[in-house]
Amino acid sequence: MSLLFHLQKKVKRYLFNLSAAENKAYLAYYKYLYKPGKGTVAEFIDNYSKSKSPVTFLQIGANDGFIYDPIHKFIKRDNWRGIMLEPQPEVFNQFLIRLHSKRPEITVINAALDVIDGTKTLYLPAISNERWATGLASFNREVLVNKIKDGTLKRQALKQGITLPEDENELIASREIETISPDTLLARFGDEKIDLLAVDTEGFDYEIIKMLDLSRIKPDIILYEEVNFDPATAAECRAYLERHGYSYRVISKDVLAIRD
Repeated sequence: MSLLFHLQKKVKRYLFNLSAAENKAYLAYYKYLYKPGKGTVAEFIDNYSKSKSPVTFLQIGANDGFIYDPIHKFIKRDNWRGIMLEPQPEVFNQFLIRLHSKRPEITVINAALDVIDGTKTLYLPAISNERWATGLASFNREVLVNKIKDGTLKRQALKQGITLPEDENELIASREIETISPDTLLARFGDEKIDLLAVDTEGFDYEIIKMLDLSRIKPDIILYEEVNFDPATAAECRAYLERHGYSYRVISKDVLAIRD
């Protein structure tokens, strides 16, 4: 493991622990000092959260709920309430449960969204359990194959000091994970409206959005990634959102859809 990787990991772990402990100085920073960049997703959510708080949210593919998470700071600062799904048991137990253990208004569920309650095969890098690797987990094996082909897996592994095996089959692992259906999940909200939907499922985002039936839940904001979409899927997803009354803007790798 490189020295830089080791130091970055220690810093992130330290900040994670401050958040999990509901450290007053940590929370005060986001309340009084934090300023999001102009034109960013964070700037939009910052303004929305201040005007709407407390926001009720649903996050699909939460991972550790902290690193690279676009809504974590607002959950903590503005006392959001909602549900977070993460299918990977190790990530769920080591991080996500701990992060919000002092917040009864946050429900964390160790499952992935699917059409039925059951199980499904998840594909993930076999060479590491670090955040960069767990963040690449996908229902679509081809997403990981593409990460191998474009060098993403190699670059990340080298930062950690890992030499990749030659055999592609040794790079990709699979595991059966628990799934929860939209009806079972949405029943957890009762009559409460979902204000914001955040989806990060490494190429499966459009399927998730369709499964949740926008004509039923009608969130004000949908945040998802299209970086792993092919052009046809990206266009189809945008058109689907427009048909359901959403305008959208692409900001870096994210798409921010806003209900008109």
